[in-house]
Amino acid sequence: MTGRGWVEDEHVDPAPGPGHSASVGPWLLRLAAGFVLVLILLTLGVGGGSPDGHRIVSSAAEQAQLDTEGRFRALAEQVRAATGSDSALSARLAPLAADLDVQADAVALPRRPGGGTGSTSAVPPTTAAATPGSAADLLPALRESALRSLRDAVTADPGPSRVLAAAGANQWRHAALLGEALDVEPGLPPPDAVVTAGETPAGPAEGQADACAGAPLGPEADRVALQSARSAEDQAAYGYEVAAGLLDDPAPALSRARLHAHLADAATARLAELCVSAPTAPPAYTIDAAFRADPAAALRVVEQDQAELYAGLLSTVGSGGRAWIVSSFNAAAQRSLADGTPLGALPGLSTDAP
Repeated sequence: MTGRGWVEDEHVDPAPGPGHSASVGPWLLRLAAGFVLVLILLTLGVGGGSPDGHRIVSSAAEQAQLDTEGRFRALAEQVRAATGSDSALSARLAPLAADLDVQADAVALPRRPGGGTGSTSAVPPTTAAATPGSAADLLPALRESALRSLRDAVTADPGPSRVLAAAGANQWRHAALLGEALDVEPGLPPPDAVVTAGETPAGPAEGQADACAGAPLGPEADRVALQSARSAEDQAAYGYEVAAGLLDDPAPALSRARLHAHLADAATARLAELCVSAPTAPPAYTIDAAFRADPAAALRVVEQDQAELYAGLLSTVGSGGRAWIVSSFNAAAQRSLADGTPLGALPGLSTDAP
């Protein structure tokens, strides 16, 4: 429907009859009808879309999604440009470009021709970022995109948060692999320290021993997430302890068992700061025959399960309690990928979708 359509079809009131002045009533009615139609257009989104790739943006959060899509697409073009200028690394870079395309599609706002509300914005152009460059030039951009995606996941809405965290973990792994291929340090911080520097859970202030006399603190979803993480880390630690007795070289498994035990203790400490006592862990967990038959493969599944657990928790807690989950997710994803889990475009999301 065009902007003129309703004007051409509007009713024209007859001239005032005898004894009537040129009343403002019909004019007010037509004005009111115009306002009603505008409201309908805003509600239904008639004519609100754009056939040239513009997206409907109705909030700052959606604008952030649009900007992220543009960043991913620009980086994909930069990767393709580097591929053309460095044939020796083309096999290393081609999967990265494909993954960035998937990530851009996953975070993109839906195109709504003829629907939606708000203003329209175009995805930022990518031509400027596609200037041919070397793979070494690409590495800093890839690293910064990974870090920004993980940090943005802390404050994004739950659905986009999972995609941003998964995309950040994927780009992190690609940056590490590209650094290896170039024989340079990728410049990445520790995987579990990406967003938690200076971050502490909301809890009783130091010296207030009686602060936990009443109800638990913080949102219930945050407490449940911590309890889930604590249980999963305790089970993982036990699995590695069992595997250590089955493997020829027990040292790596024992080291990983200590790591997961430390993570379980950290979750317990966070629960305590929310005035929640963690239940006593069971002395043992069931280990099936498949685990004993191939403990190395079973441990890869353990780490993959950890990454998927934290990815799932991202959608259950608010932004105030999400920083530790994002960091824990990235650390789990990097362990899983380093242990041999295939690198998908969205690690931790089992269907590679938000």
